[in-house]
Parts: sequence; structure tokens; C-alpha cells
Amino acid sequence: MTKLLETIQSQADVKRLSLEQLHVLAQEIRETIMTTVGANGGHLAPNLGTVEIILALHYVFDLPKDRLLWDVGHQCYPHKLVTGRYKNFASLRKAGGVCGFPDPSEGPYDLFAVGHAGTAISTAVGMARADTLLNRDTRIVALIGDASIVNGLAFEGLNNAGTLKRQMLVILNDNSMSISEPQGAFAGYLEHLRVTHTYDEVKKRVQELLDHIPYGQRISDVGAHIKQGIKNTIAPGHIFEDLGLKYFGPADGHDLPHLIEKLNELKHLNAPAVLHIKTIKGKGYEWACEDPTTFHSPKPFRVEGCRVVINQGSGRSWTSAFADAMVNLAKTNDKVVGITAAMPDGTGMIKLKPAFPNRYFDTGICESHATAMAAGMTKAGLRPVVAIYSTFLQRAFDQIFQEVCLQGLPVTFCVDRAGLVGDDGAVHHGFCDLAFLKSQPGMVLMAPSDERDLVACLNFATTLDHPNEIRYPRDNCPPQPLGPDVPWVITREGGKSRTLKGGEDATIIAYGSMAWQAMQAAQLLENEGLSVGVIDARFCKPIDSEMLEAAFAAGKPIITLEDHSIINGFGTAVIELAQQRRLDARLVTRLGIPDRFIRHSNRSEQLKEIGIDPTGIAASVRAAIAEQAIPHEPAPATQASRVSVRLR
Repeated sequence: MTKLLETIQSQADVKRLSLEQLHVLAQEIRETIMTTVGANGGHLAPNLGTVEIILALHYVFDLPKDRLLWDVGHQCYPHKLVTGRYKNFASLRKAGGVCGFPDPSEGPYDLFAVGHAGTAISTAVGMARADTLLNRDTRIVALIGDASIVNGLAFEGLNNAGTLKRQMLVILNDNSMSISEPQGAFAGYLEHLRVTHTYDEVKKRVQELLDHIPYGQRISDVGAHIKQGIKNTIAPGHIFEDLGLKYFGPADGHDLPHLIEKLNELKHLNAPAVLHIKTIKGKGYEWACEDPTTFHSPKPFRVEGCRVVINQGSGRSWTSAFADAMVNLAKTNDKVVGITAAMPDGTGMIKLKPAFPNRYFDTGICESHATAMAAGMTKAGLRPVVAIYSTFLQRAFDQIFQEVCLQGLPVTFCVDRAGLVGDDGAVHHGFCDLAFLKSQPGMVLMAPSDERDLVACLNFATTLDHPNEIRYPRDNCPPQPLGPDVPWVITREGGKSRTLKGGEDATIIAYGSMAWQAMQAAQLLENEGLSVGVIDARFCKPIDSEMLEAAFAAGKPIITLEDHSIINGFGTAVIELAQQRRLDARLVTRLGIPDRFIRHSNRSEQLKEIGIDPTGIAASVRAAIAEQAIPHEPAPATQASRVSVRLR
């Protein structure tokens, strides 16, 4: 029997369905999401919770003529399934397949490629203003979650949205969760709204009461201050109304008939509005509802009877290694505190909470606040460690500059998901942290290459008198230490590197976790009779000038290797030093992330795609050795600043 979902190719197919068919479609969507995420991994619980509101939006509005803006966007799977992507949905998050986030390259229904929080309201305001100026008859909807709404940018957008003189609808999807437990006072405010009557119900009841007492109508019309007083005293949602947006809700986000009725009403409202809906994260599957944190974005899993078994894989992740190191550090230093911005599980910082609850802080999706708070803690005598994904660290750059680096405060940033992250794709790659942090005077940049090195690096970082970064990838640590246990130290010559392998034909200088890839590449080349050395750089800033001068003095090819953009990354730091010291920069080949956005696939495929897996590295080293064998004019020392550098 043909599934109803198989007949849905566009929004027009949704609009022709009866209410009964919409309920059937909702169940089929949930089953498809569960099956696909079980096979591929991905965002499960958030998507199970948004099925009805997405169907209602497609039923009522005229997309893509009307505009739907996503905040974060990881809850867009139902939307993709009803906009012509069902046939390819089994390829979710796979190379060449359907992206796990909104992606304009997949069709006109996705307006922005997004994956970060707090942006949808501002972009919606921008499109609303443009459509008004260009006399377009469109309607605008921004869908945002209760975790994202606390972000500063979201409030900036709300503040500006309240000045619009036209339709714009903000749907607040309130499931009482972000990725983990919600944080902050606004989460408490939303909880208050959940247990009160809906705002429009209260307004109606108050008006009926006033109409049945003497002079009631006159009282109801007396002035804005009385209306405001009544509203602020007994009605929910007044924060939004005070910003100039009409508030409706809270409404049941799984009641399709009511959602359709409400959206039809708000579709024609010529004013900015907020529709607050209550949803259940993981709706439809008991185990996802009971543990929405685990099933927020699980790895592939299988259902065995009443149990759900998540494929854990093998190996020790960098995140797990950091989590244990952080707890052990806190045991030895009572000034150390841990900070995360709504990613306690993803960063591993959650492990600190049961051990030291008073020294664990989750700010919610507020990276700028987390950074400024860390600066305040440092100024007052603590040693904060901020655990954050590389892609989200850039959201706090101004606070890194002003509150941390300008003050010279020794905040430690433990930057997870540095480099290519795999199937989350372009919106989550951590490819530019070195580029912006390297520009900050006094910033120390470090990257360990194995778990033992990570532990030592973290301990060292919290003794420094300078702000510092420790970066590591979304991957497993090498199964054993890569080289000798060399202390972390900074001397006049820079942060000290360590030699992992000697070699006569070329040298790979690897930054951080890429040292393991370099060692494997060196072994491949050794099997061919080529002797290639591997140096674990450890420091990008201050870089080990003594090691680099020795490498250049050898006159053999130097290959820099990093899981970061080749633009202003570790390789650039090597070239900069070469030019300062009048060394022959023509010896250098830089390997790293090229100047383009890398699409989703698994991390191993991405490394291979850009040539920084062991095979690709070996090919570049082989080519550099072969090229040097061709006679070239030597570069005069005075022209070092004008040399060309090979980019791979």
C-alpha cells in the first residue's frame, strides 16, 4: 500500500489533504524520521516535536512565496519531507545527500543555510522590510525555539520587529528543552507561561468581567496605564507585548486543528506577533520523550524490543578525554571553574557538574555572555575554563578581544569540534578559530596530539598568565601516545614542539590532532623508501622558531598540516616566521582546509576530499619531494617576502 507521504511532492499536495489525512501524514513523517535517523544518526527528538506545527505552516501559508525562516534549523526534517525531498531522505547527512540543516541549494523552500542560534528573527525583519519597500505581497514567519530565544541576537531582533507596521509572525516553539536542560531566568518565565491561561483567553475573560459591572466599558477604555496594569498583573506574554509584538498562546503545538485555525487568523494580522506553542521534544516515541537529551542528536541506533541501543563505536573521543581531564584538574585546583554555553554534554563539561556543582556554569546559548562572564571570574581571582565548539566561539569574538585579550586575562578556551566535523556540515565546521584568535596580542594557541598530551596541555594552560586556546577535533584520540612525554613549555624561542619521527627527505610539521594523520602518511612513504620526519608543533602562537629554523636549514621540503583553513592558519604562521627570518619559504607546502565551504559527509570522507587523510598527505609529500628534485634558481635572501607558496 502506498504511503501518503510518498504522494507529497510539494506544499500544494499538503494543502489538498483532509484533517484526517494530515494526522496520518504526521505519523508517517515521524516513522520516516525515526527510521532514517536510526540508520544515519542525526537530530531526532527536536524533529519529532515539530511535525504538527510544520504541517500547519505548509497548510496555511503559501510557501515559498511566503517566507519561512529557521532558527538553528535542526528541526527542519518534516519540512524537507513535504517539500520534495522524501525520495532522497534516506541519504540524510550522507555525502551528496540531503543536508541535516536548511540548505538553499536543495530548493526554494530553504531561504538560508543555517545552524547557529538566534538569527531567524533578525533575518525575518530584514526580509519583511525589503518586501515592504519592494511592494511584495508576502507573509513572513520565523520559527525559533525556547533555547534560542534567550540569545542576545534574538532579543535584538524582537526589539526591532516590534516597530514593524505589517505582518510578521514569530513562532516560539517551547519544548522546555534546548539540547540539555534550559538555563536562565527567561526559561523560568516561559515555564510560568506554560502553566497560565493563554493570553487571548485572559484578555477575553477580563473584558467580559468589565462589561458586566457598572461603568465596566468606561473602565476598560480609561487609559493605556490601566490596560497595561491588568496585562502585567494577570496576563502572560507581556514581555513580548511591551516590545510591540502581539502575543498569542501558549497553544498546544500538537493540536493540528487549533494550530491551523490560529495560523489562519494570524496570517491576516497586519502587525508583528508571537505565537507561543508548547511541544514535546521526542513526541511519538516514549524513549525519546523520557530522555530528550540523549536523543537530541544520537548516533545511529537500533530498536530491540522495548530497548533502544545507540551504536557507540570504538575508541576514546577527544571530548571524553577532556571531560576526565577537567574533573581531575578541578580536584587539584580549587580556583578552576567550568563554563559551557548550552553544550554541557557535547563538550563533556557536564561531567564536572556532579563532582563540583558550585563550580559548573551553563549560560544557555549565550557565547558572548559566557566569555564576558569568564573574564569577570578571572578578574576576581578564579581560573575559568570555557568549553565551546569552534564554530560557536566566533560568536564571542568581540568579548574575546575586549573583555579577555585587551585586559590580558588568562581565560582558557577548550575548543571542541575544531576542524571538519563530519555530517553536520558547513554550518558546524570549526575552520577559522586560529585565524581570528591569532590576531589577538598575548593569545597563546595550543593543540595536543594525543590524550596524554591533552591532559598535560590543560594543566599547563591554567598556569599561564595569558589568554589561551586548546583545540581538538570531533574524533577519537590516537590509541596510544604518539611520541615522548615532553613537557609543555614556552621559552624565548616560542612554545616548544616535539619530534615524533626523524626523516631525511622531507618534514611534515603537523598541528594538533593532525600529527596522527602525519605519522600514518610517513609510514606509507617509508614503505616506498622515502624517509619523512614528523614534528608535532603543539603551538601555533608563539610558534617554535628554533625548530623551524632547523627545518629550513635542512633545505628539504616542509609540509605544514592542519585541520583549519589554510588562510591565516598554522601554515601561515610558518610562512610569516620564514619571511621574518629571511628563510626560503619556497620549501613550504601548506595542507589544510581550502578556501571553500565543505559539505556534509563523514569526517573521514571530508579529510580525504581535501587531501589531508594519510593517502592525500603522502601524495602531497611525494609531489613536493619530486618537485624539489627539479633544478630551481635559489631564492635570494632579500627577496624572501616575495616568494610564492604552494597551497594544497
